Amino acid sequence: MRNTRLFMDKYMKRTILIMACLFSILFAQDFDLEKFTDPQKYGWDDFEQRNEAKMDLQERQRLLQIYRMNKLTAAGSLAKSALIPGWGHFSAKSYTKGQILLGMEVVLLGSSLYFYDQAMDSYDKYKNSDQIDEMNQNYNDALEPYRYSQAFLGLAILVWAYTLYDTVNVTEDYNSNLWNDIIREYNRQNVIITPTGISVRF
Repeated sequence: MRNTRLFMDKYMKRTILIMACLFSILFAQDFDLEKFTDPQKYGWDDFEQRNEAKMDLQERQRLLQIYRMNKLTAAGSLAKSALIPGWGHFSAKSYTKGQILLGMEVVLLGSSLYFYDQAMDSYDKYKNSDQIDEMNQNYNDALEPYRYSQAFLGLAILVWAYTLYDTVNVTEDYNSNLWNDIIREYNRQNVIITPTGISVRF
């Protein structure tokens, strides 16, 4: 069995080698080395233009790498904003909007907790009351702040949901501006002021 397998391996290698030789012979007649190395085939007038195109391609690849290293992902920004409202905006350098949303969330949640605490105080008095009139009064006193607490909590949830929605928008804007800034900086570095005037390096 082992000898058969070795024979088959040698046979396959020889077959592949023979087929490769045949293909190279057949296609060698169509291969034109001069045409292949002709820079005008790609719109270049000479080899210097070809080298410039090569350098330009390498530079664009470098810029794209810089962009990929610094861009933000929507998922990452959403996770930040879900944890702390406004964090995703701060990451995307939308500081004003991030501060406003974070401030609103703190105020709304703080108000909700404040009224909830008041409602619980009245409810504790209601549970400890012995008189019917006192029980009714304490229960009614607990209802109004509890409703306020729920209203502020609902608003806080709405602000939190809007923060998540807007985080995606500011992240996309950040990535778009990031690429424009990279290109602008690249163009600025390639414009050189010389004693004879302004020269542009490509």
